[in-house]
Amino acid sequence: MDQLNRYEQSHENVIKEIQELDNRMDHLAPYEIGKLQYLYTKAERQAWNIAAFHKKQQKYYEGMAEIAQGQEYKKMRDEGKTGVDAQYLSRISKGAQLTKAAEYEGDYITWRGIAETYAGARNALKDIIKSISQEGD
Repeated sequence: MDQLNRYEQSHENVIKEIQELDNRMDHLAPYEIGKLQYLYTKAERQAWNIAAFHKKQQKYYEGMAEIAQGQEYKKMRDEGKTGVDAQYLSRISKGAQLTKAAEYEGDYITWRGIAETYAGARNALKDIIKSISQEGD
């Protein structure tokens, strides 16, 4: 979790810098707009790091679900349960792990969307810079 905290703190720091410039959007010099593009790139990178963290956790819990199901199945069979009974009972263990995986999957999807939004903002800033250069011609 220390790694996630570092990513989130870094993301938060970049967002503060973005907000400072964004508050003056109508009065930014072309250099500042370029800096804003750079900051969106940094924010996007941190958002992808956070998304990747959640994806790894999702995959971990999905793997643990398979392990839990297998272990529970073996335990049930060793206790004399039929194969069908053991199969159904072992799904309870698997379901508990999959519930945890689903939480991480939701966070992954959210952070992936945030990262993609930053890429869109960066592209909008490119268009602004093009417009500024065309006005100067």
